Amino acid sequence: MSQTRSGQPKDSESSGPEGAAEPKEPRSAVRQASDEHATLRLGTSDPLGSAVPAWRTRYEDLGELARGGLSSVRLVFDRVVRRRVAMKVHDRERDPAGLVHFIEEARVTGQLDHPNIIPVHDVQFEDGGVPTRFTMKLVEGETLADVIDRLGPASVSSLELERLLGVFLKVCDAVSFAHSRNVIHCDLKPSNVMVGSHGQVYVTDWGVALRRSPRGYQGEEIERQTLPPYGAGTLTGTPSYMAPEQAWAKSDEIDVRTDVYGLGGILYAIMTLAPPHDGGSSAADLELAKRGYVKPPQHCVADRSLPPGLCRIAMRALSADPSQRFASVEALKMDVEHFLRGGGWFETVRLPAGALVLREGDSPDSAYILVEGQCELFREVYGIKRFMRVLLPGEVFGEISIFGSSTRTASVAASTDITLVRVTREALQRELERTEWLRAFVQALAERFIELDRKVRQLEK
Repeated sequence: MSQTRSGQPKDSESSGPEGAAEPKEPRSAVRQASDEHATLRLGTSDPLGSAVPAWRTRYEDLGELARGGLSSVRLVFDRVVRRRVAMKVHDRERDPAGLVHFIEEARVTGQLDHPNIIPVHDVQFEDGGVPTRFTMKLVEGETLADVIDRLGPASVSSLELERLLGVFLKVCDAVSFAHSRNVIHCDLKPSNVMVGSHGQVYVTDWGVALRRSPRGYQGEEIERQTLPPYGAGTLTGTPSYMAPEQAWAKSDEIDVRTDVYGLGGILYAIMTLAPPHDGGSSAADLELAKRGYVKPPQHCVADRSLPPGLCRIAMRALSADPSQRFASVEALKMDVEHFLRGGGWFETVRLPAGALVLREGDSPDSAYILVEGQCELFREVYGIKRFMRVLLPGEVFGEISIFGSSTRTASVAASTDITLVRVTREALQRELERTEWLRAFVQALAERFIELDRKVRQLEK
């Protein structure tokens, strides 16, 4: 007889069906319970003990990062976790009544667990038990306002615009998530969007956010609705980006479409480098916001072209009447995504029945795609109108203006009310900037078309 590793007797002659010895127990089976899940530790660290150090001991102040009207953000080093974080500090002397809303900001932000919303780590208390500051993730990067200022007019070049709209879509994701938690930001603007050094995007500063039940909601009220800081009827937000209902301090009318307005303002700033309400002072900005007046983006920028499709999206989001805006952030985001898929540099034109679209003999400046309605193509021969054919939705006409240089060879008039997409040479080049292979393909076809057009014109002479 022999013994197993556990000390039990074992018949050395016992065997399985083929006479093999019974397999030994694995070594792990006899491991002591105390080291069953032992963890190897590299290096050493001082134990914290049972006491957690006070915030004055725990955090080393490394200087101010930013300052607002009633609070500041400081860079601090957390000696416990050994990392740098941002600490937002409330100014009690300047804003003694705002502490409740300052802590509400920490609570609202801390409950919005989303990749594009800066997470809050902890709230710190003074010796008397008053919470006056909270720590949050430190973002290494710059604000979207800084990015726009740095790019200048290049912000609407195709590649840069695509990158900025990628940032914008992440902002939409964050705001849409907040809305799903019944939180309205109420202060969306480029300076409240952080762009990290490696592509991270965060929506910041939820200090005037409102917690609301959805409009028309018939169930129980959400756990705790909030009023604007310092009470109902108080003006909160940034006048240059405010929706009219905010500018009039009508807090009961604020809903998700108020944030849609703020997002429209961010799009507007990307294209024009200016806010939607730009009166030269806060008071003038507020008056423009109350009137809901926004100058069309194309009228703000005279020296460069803007994508008509994106201008249309921004102006719809910035409608003075909330019912005319996008009903949700998701609807706005879908339109921007559609713009990115192509065609946003082309202008949509609507004309009534009988309108002349092209005139024979005129110098060409654009081509058209018929989207809705019908047109007729005709020529004048010895002063007599000669019908050639009907143009139906999906057909292209006037393309010689893109690829050639001769005058119009026929006229086109609207038989019904029509919707057209207007294609200029510059707009087509903008659309093709993002796709090199398609650009090369179209350019080759254009060169051959131009050469053929030149030969035809020589034969006509």
